[in-house]
Amino acid sequence: MGLRIQLVLVLVLSLAATAVWAGQGWRSVAVRQGAVRVSPMPFGKIIATLGYGERVNVLAEQGLWFKVRDQRQGREGWMHSASLIAKPITLKPGERLGGGASEDELALGGKGFNAQVEAEYKARGKNLDYASVDWMERIQVSPEAMREFLAKGGLQSPEGGAGHGK
Repeated sequence: MGLRIQLVLVLVLSLAATAVWAGQGWRSVAVRQGAVRVSPMPFGKIIATLGYGERVNVLAEQGLWFKVRDQRQGREGWMHSASLIAKPITLKPGERLGGGASEDELALGGKGFNAQVEAEYKARGKNLDYASVDWMERIQVSPEAMREFLAKGGLQSPEGGAGHGK
């Protein structure tokens, strides 16, 4: 192969690699607390929590999930794309973070359920007792307990990966 052809091939491959690398880029955390998980699934073990505005480098993409590296401490894991935005978020000195949404609120909003819908339900059913619902909302199930439940039942997460997170 001639030297000229080799140089052209090297240049083309370099440009392609640069385009792939640049296409991944970075994202800012767009929720109050963004969970970094071991695996790209809702019940994957949480290995870190990043705050609003923190930046991550995107290493890979799988469906609605990004494999990321946190820019401050270098931790790697998976974050759902709904928790990230492709623009810088900066708070001015003394500025307080407002009432941004949590990941759970985003998930409920994506299913069409939000505070307004809940208020409408309560207004229509004034004679209904919501004490049991309120009690159930306070129940906290750890990701480990959820993974165990999924594994024992032979279930899989709808967003991919084995239910037990392996």
